Amino acid sequence: MDLVEAEKIVTARPWWYHQFEIFPGVITPGVYDPSGTLEKLDLPADMTGMRVLEIGPADGYFTKMMTARGADVTAVDYAAKDFYGFGTMERLSGRSFNFINANIYNVGTLGLEPFDLVICLGVLYHLPDMLRGLWALRPLVKDRFILETAVSRKHEEEPFAEYRPGVSDNGDYTNFWSPNPLCCEKMLQDCAFTVDSVWVNGDRGMFHCGLDRSEHAEKKMTAAYSFHQV
Repeated sequence: MDLVEAEKIVTARPWWYHQFEIFPGVITPGVYDPSGTLEKLDLPADMTGMRVLEIGPADGYFTKMMTARGADVTAVDYAAKDFYGFGTMERLSGRSFNFINANIYNVGTLGLEPFDLVICLGVLYHLPDMLRGLWALRPLVKDRFILETAVSRKHEEEPFAEYRPGVSDNGDYTNFWSPNPLCCEKMLQDCAFTVDSVWVNGDRGMFHCGLDRSEHAEKKMTAAYSFHQV
């Protein structure tokens, strides 16, 4: 494939979310530059041998970048591969990626083994049940979990989340919640994660997490969703 053909393929898509070099010399006209988020993920330059689960890959920027570093990435999205630009990214990369079309709430039914790293970027506030989404991911985390999400900056002295009715949030009916950073921390802790570091910039937050393996860490969510026997 040459540059002209690659440009035509990118231009043919009516909308892009990620803005990135999808093919040498071809930049997608996305509305969001994800390079800053990639830096904050603080991933190893060499990810050879690491198994990574990415929830909500959209156009596939992070899948592409982690794979380039040697990671074995499994991408799971509720939308089909060609709904966003993931399929186009795959085509222009000249290789196949491990993509699964599934809802986050159903990842536990896919028969996946736990991953060294699970990342969930820009997904949480789209979930009508945020706790259920986080809890569904917990059994798939072998070592590290990174959550990035839109956050509210209201009532930051207490765990608080704003509900986004209808299309009140940027005209987007897929947005449900804006939890503040402390709310995110408490939800993660109740889902048996340890919150090791927090980065907040404006209305975005990132939470680097480990696993809470203490005796009663899973009791609250187990009782709530009965995913495991109490």
